[in-house]
Amino acid sequence: MLEILERIIEGKGVMEDLDKLLELAHQVKEGSLCALGGTAPNPVLTTLKYFRDEYEAHIRDKKCPAKVCTNLIHYIIDPAACIGCTKCARNCPVSCIAGEVKKPHVIDDEKCIRCGTCKSVCPVGAISVE
Repeated sequence: MLEILERIIEGKGVMEDLDKLLELAHQVKEGSLCALGGTAPNPVLTTLKYFRDEYEAHIRDKKCPAKVCTNLIHYIIDPAACIGCTKCARNCPVSCIAGEVKKPHVIDDEKCIRCGTCKSVCPVGAISVE
């Protein structure tokens, strides 16, 4: 189950993974010889039941509705809101933000490790997650 879940959050999942997850979770629940093993798949079963649309968004749209799966999100600087203070660029651990002082900055999505530092240090809230 873990391998399937990791594949989904990395943006490499396929729709058949959802049926396989459900099948594996039921097998673990029914085949377990102890109470702990019997309840282990409950988080997967519950989220598949109540949040299946989020799983499908990860697979079909390659997007994370909760904006937490790093392979499926992108940090964007709003050029209209950016004041060019360079705080994001100075704090970025991989130097993926470029821009001149007092001019809008840009994030190089290929270099970005999606750590969120830029968003947390931006004094005007010009950085969003999509």
